[in-house]
Amino acid sequence: MRYLTHFIENDIKRKMIILSGPRQAGKTTLSKFLIKEKGVYLNWDIRSDQSIIRDTAWPKNAPLVVLDELHKYTKWKNFLKGICDEFQNKPPLLVTGSARLGIFRHKGDALTGRYYHYRLHPIDVAEAKQFLPKEAAPQDCLNHLIKTGGFPEAFLNPHDAERLRNDRFDLVLQEDLHDLSKTNSIQGIKFLIELLRERVGGLINYSNLAEDIGVSSASIKSWIQLLENLYIVFVVRPYYAGLARSLRKEPKIYFYDCAAAYAPNNKGSLIENVTASALLKYCHFQRDSLGKNMELCYFRDREKREVDFVVTLNKRVLWCIEVKSNDDQLSGHLEYLHNRLKPVQSFQLVYELKRPKEIRGIKIVSLAEWLKELG
Repeated sequence: MRYLTHFIENDIKRKMIILSGPRQAGKTTLSKFLIKEKGVYLNWDIRSDQSIIRDTAWPKNAPLVVLDELHKYTKWKNFLKGICDEFQNKPPLLVTGSARLGIFRHKGDALTGRYYHYRLHPIDVAEAKQFLPKEAAPQDCLNHLIKTGGFPEAFLNPHDAERLRNDRFDLVLQEDLHDLSKTNSIQGIKFLIELLRERVGGLINYSNLAEDIGVSSASIKSWIQLLENLYIVFVVRPYYAGLARSLRKEPKIYFYDCAAAYAPNNKGSLIENVTASALLKYCHFQRDSLGKNMELCYFRDREKREVDFVVTLNKRVLWCIEVKSNDDQLSGHLEYLHNRLKPVQSFQLVYELKRPKEIRGIKIVSLAEWLKELG
């Protein structure tokens, strides 16, 4: 049972649910679990289901109706508005899909007030225990994620993880990209993905990427936005509030697939991506289920003081977080930012840590244990 199950079951009694997220993150599996024995599952990709959907010919006494891949229906937004207005969520309706469902809500859509939106993320350390042997410790879960990523099929088939990752990237670019954009630059975007896999957790310079690929900086910005919309990467931007405007403005890029980074001799970028993915998942969950305005940022100034993550709640700094491979000595940069921003809590999360401790109000704790509790 995935982490959103209980919340969707409660909310779907009141409003239609739109469930988006990365391709192959488990949306269809979750939907089929929710419908149980008597619900109705309809997939727009199945020709015989299309006529049932267009004619709204499903049983009106069903406990739940799932409309999968509905965003491929050109009139899907007006179609859903009509259903909501006519049937008042009777039977309850769950609509699933990926990129197009995830971005339409930012454009002032006609469905406002008629639905709740949830984003399903891949498995993280907090969820991993459900899929691994009972004796698996948090560190085992973390190591498994570093090896496989959190997409369920790869997570359960570690030896095929890299092949499944490449297939998923290709599938998204060949099908979802075409659905979302008219761009003809698939090869250039593939090359961009490869370059970003080498630079996970580093500052992204659009000009340098443009020079490497042989396109304009504007094209790179546009492609990264597409990759965001396709749930391949997410962008973490610098934290500014209450600080000088002269801070660095370059974003950082991480992958929804937390094992996508190329790091044969350095686990640093991998453990940073695992942490970023878990933090984004937590922020999205708090927003989708409780309406809390949480944001994930990072900090870096002109003096090159850098802290990996700053998490805010309603614009107030909740956490300052630094991630380390094996260094249990307090980061001077983290201490500086802790004293400057006065967050609710600051953490130095260490992948290999012998003993947790607290120094001047900053907790130095196990990365795996902290991520387990985050869930």
